[in-house]
Amino acid sequence: MSQNQLALKKMIYLVTLTAISIVLGLFEIPLGLPWLKIDLSEIVILLSVIIIGPKETFVVILFRGFFRQFLQGEILILDQVFGELVAVVASSTLVLSYLAIGKLTGRLHKPMLEECIVDNTRMKFKEYLLFIVGMTLALSTVMILLNIFFITPIYISIYMYYYPGAAASTLSQFHFSIFTLIKDPGMSNVFGADLSNMSAYLAYIIGNYALLNVAKGILTSVIFLPAKERIEKMKII
Repeated sequence: MSQNQLALKKMIYLVTLTAISIVLGLFEIPLGLPWLKIDLSEIVILLSVIIIGPKETFVVILFRGFFRQFLQGEILILDQVFGELVAVVASSTLVLSYLAIGKLTGRLHKPMLEECIVDNTRMKFKEYLLFIVGMTLALSTVMILLNIFFITPIYISIYMYYYPGAAASTLSQFHFSIFTLIKDPGMSNVFGADLSNMSAYLAYIIGNYALLNVAKGILTSVIFLPAKERIEKMKII
């Protein structure tokens, strides 16, 4: 296959995978708070890694975010745009953790559009477990830490500073990190909870995000890994 043919085929697959991820991404399952949602578009994102490659997959991630917001009419809504940026970080974390574990286990191959996969041996149970635990742990750790220090302070600021009607109180200013947020008097009443001390704030973050990210990591990897093995047996070159 010539380079021009390969580039054209990659473009076709990139557009197709992006379209599928957008459709799946539109069906979000709410989990309580306004910004806690889960969808299955990461499965398509991970499949794109093995089909078209990591670099192209990050393009799929960005396109999914933009067009999902565009189709929902939320492209200029502050909290939704920021939420999409967080989704980009989450998807990128899953991709990078998969690549790291794949390299560690020897299960990482060149994209299927570039090279036929010769080794089609089934993954052992230990390998399955390593992928599931590793990807889930990576996603949970990165997202919880980011939520503690930056994401949640920005989200709370958006809702309480710009949309005071959505919360019981307001903040004195917009906060980009926990270091200034925790000192704000408005933290005494955040969606009915007193988060004015660090222990209460941490309990709030872990209680709201730990289960979300663990569930997302397990669900995504459990569906993705069997699909990966089936697809790798196909010839798409």
